[in-house]
Amino acid sequence: MACTFDQDLLTAYLDGEIGLERALEVEAHLSSCPNCSAEAQDWKEVRATIQSAEFYYRPPAALEAKIRKLLPDRSRKQRAAWIQHWTWAGGGAVFASLVLLLAFFLTRPVAPSPDQEMIASHIRSLMADHLMDVVSTDQHTVKPWFNGKLEFAPPVKDFAAEGFPLAGGRLDYVENRRVAVLVYRRALHVINLYVWPAADNTSSAFADRTMDGYNVISWKNGGFEFSAVSDLNAAELRRFAELVSP
Repeated sequence: MACTFDQDLLTAYLDGEIGLERALEVEAHLSSCPNCSAEAQDWKEVRATIQSAEFYYRPPAALEAKIRKLLPDRSRKQRAAWIQHWTWAGGGAVFASLVLLLAFFLTRPVAPSPDQEMIASHIRSLMADHLMDVVSTDQHTVKPWFNGKLEFAPPVKDFAAEGFPLAGGRLDYVENRRVAVLVYRRALHVINLYVWPAADNTSSAFADRTMDGYNVISWKNGGFEFSAVSDLNAAELRRFAELVSP
């Protein structure tokens, strides 16, 4: 059966041109529509590939010097005179172009921040009944489940004795990268812990913030970056983070 979902809305979502509320609407649809979900996944993978450093070439610094040596002195003088002439003649046009460019970038919709992406993912996991791909309270079951699905092995621990039992895990995307999500519970609250490799092995202090009624705490430790998202109060979420990264 053909999907009747608004493709313009899907395209705007993929381009980061809609707000959080509409983004959640799209993500709820993606969780139930295999065709649109596959299309969105293909688009994210293509964008990640295009943004890869392998597609960019930086010419050597000596190249400019070599080219300049090939230009005779007269050509340089003529070029300078030409630039001076057109600087005056085309100044108004250049200024107008700069104004238009500035207006474009100031009015262009801002792509969702990493925090917004994770909060949207957290809400989507609760709304669309896709909280976990692997359901288990055993860390020795959850950790091996990620083998072959990620390029890294996320650290998985159970904190049931401390009141934060492990519930399972799933895969998700943040900033066009595939990340591990470990799911914990605290009474009736769900904690989504996002984990991905850090650029280095340095550690960082906990960074707390609140957005759209959800608490987010992020830090780096042991070669990984962590972000915990929940509607749990900030003090208890900080306690959870301290357990994850003692």
